[in-house]
Amino acid sequence: MSNVIQLNYNAASITTRGSEAMGASALVQVRIDPALKERATAVLEKMGLTVSDAVRILLTRVANEGALPVGFAVDPATHDAWFRAKVLEALEDARPAVEADAVEAHFAKRRAAAARHVDEAEPAAPKLNPVRKRKS
Repeated sequence: MSNVIQLNYNAASITTRGSEAMGASALVQVRIDPALKERATAVLEKMGLTVSDAVRILLTRVANEGALPVGFAVDPATHDAWFRAKVLEALEDARPAVEADAVEAHFAKRRAAAARHVDEAEPAAPKLNPVRKRKS
């Protein structure tokens, strides 16, 4: 069998069960070479994902980004040429370099401001009594 994919799409509407609404769902079926599916399943399992998870991630990104994720539609040579051009562009940038200490200080201030913002937005969590070790 060649690596031909056949997609079937079945949509289901929102239904209710009791007083609880169930979300809309759609079934996507794919015909693919069994050996290819097994290899992909093995790789995804190592990542803690299922084939369904991978398809869901792909379709979500396509829907959100309006295109295939980078790497799906671009061949490696085109990506390498683009990346090299970006590196050369950065190297030719005439702006002065920023010292590492200045960058660290800048982001330390931003982290502190973000932490203050979170502390102001959320009530403080109750403090737990630490467990004390018994003297033996």
